[in-house]
Amino acid sequence: MALLPVPALKREFVLNLLLLVFINLLIKPAFIFGIDLGVQNRAGEQYGMYFALLNLAYLFQILNDFGIQSFNNRHISQHPQLLPKYFPNLLAIKWLLALVYVTLTMAVAGAVLGYGAEALSILLVLLLNQVLVQLILFLRSNISGLGHYRLDSFLSSLDKFLMLITCGILLWTDWFAFSLLHFALAQTVALALTVLVVFGLLRRRAQFAVKPGWAANWKAGRPAVYAMFRQSLPYALVVLLMFAYSRLDAVLLERIAGAAHADVYASAFRLLDACNMFGYLFASLLLPMFARMLKDKAPVRPLVSLSFKLIWAGSITLAAAIFFAREDLLRLMMPERATEYRFQVLGVLIWTFIPISVTHIFSTLLTAKEDLMRMNRFFVIGVALDLVLNLILIPHWYATGSAVAALATQAFIAGSMVWLCVRTFEFQPSRKGLLQTFGFAGFVVLTDLWLFTETGFDWIWKFIGALLAGLTGLILFQMVGISDLKRLKST
Repeated sequence: MALLPVPALKREFVLNLLLLVFINLLIKPAFIFGIDLGVQNRAGEQYGMYFALLNLAYLFQILNDFGIQSFNNRHISQHPQLLPKYFPNLLAIKWLLALVYVTLTMAVAGAVLGYGAEALSILLVLLLNQVLVQLILFLRSNISGLGHYRLDSFLSSLDKFLMLITCGILLWTDWFAFSLLHFALAQTVALALTVLVVFGLLRRRAQFAVKPGWAANWKAGRPAVYAMFRQSLPYALVVLLMFAYSRLDAVLLERIAGAAHADVYASAFRLLDACNMFGYLFASLLLPMFARMLKDKAPVRPLVSLSFKLIWAGSITLAAAIFFAREDLLRLMMPERATEYRFQVLGVLIWTFIPISVTHIFSTLLTAKEDLMRMNRFFVIGVALDLVLNLILIPHWYATGSAVAALATQAFIAGSMVWLCVRTFEFQPSRKGLLQTFGFAGFVVLTDLWLFTETGFDWIWKFIGALLAGLTGLILFQMVGISDLKRLKST
């Protein structure tokens, strides 16, 4: 496929960016708050077990991919003619990794964590779903590698769109008996259909075949595959450790305190997870920009400063608004199950959005520089810190203890990433920058406090006012200027 000229590439980038924003703002939140929330309200406390099992499936997720997707995307985009040789080999390796992933996770769940037959049956389906998710990503990496970027953007939402249909049928009709196992199976159906669609589209756009004789090509492709594993190991370790310290809380909480407390934690985590979609999108946009600037030896500080101010302002504004409106939001989400306990957990957990957002900026910069080993040292400490804090706090404070552990761990990780970047790139924070950063935070929090305690407006107007307070603070404290936007455009 011929390379697009630069103006066409820019236009393609903008179109794909708009499409991805549309997906993040519409389809995925529709699943989170329409389907997943509906299932939690219907399943009750048993949803806590499902939430813990889902997080357990995420903990070992790296074994299910091990960098194959990124390796394949990079190599196929550079050498599309190699697709027929690499595809069968990598597909076979993916099935082998999937077998290891499912076997190891099931063994840990049964022998170490002591889950029973009902939980293990749900976990097995969730693991199968994760295998299908990674298979979809692998197939899509071939499509994007061949240059079909817009098609790949459309396919990125297909699984969630189909889940809205299959899970919606389960949730809102009486065609099938409702259970958490059936909810997981409804996702399996949507994911399997997505695999068939993506594979069919790939076959139409590339000449390759998956035959029993695929092993004949193994010898030719083996050196590149081995190189892929060596190159992917540090990245795989980063992903494994980040999943560990961010997903461990729910598993420990359910095993130590029970499913009811994990259910409470899940209701707060849902709002945090929805907020984090913007952080992930931010990081995905920054990584290629940082990588290009470092390759060209261009100064990265202006872009780091701008991106930090933007995400700091956004995370402070959103976290504060949700904190002060937490009772009304939870009553809206689960009117029959909103309790003081849930208000308390959300009131602590939502503040982790701020350090998570900061981590997105500085860990992305370090990843672009390929400074992975030093990052991993702090991630190991983060996993240990999260584990110790959960073991200490859960027996006394239950879900609130897990929220405190998460906040402390994420704050430590964010501080560590900032410190590494300051040392690596010799950043010197200015007094003006520090005043802007903390002045903005103080202004937003105090304004929100006044709105929610001293005014008599309906809570939805207070929430809107809290969001507008962030916009006002952005202007008042000159967090972003015209020169900053011009500089961003030039990158």
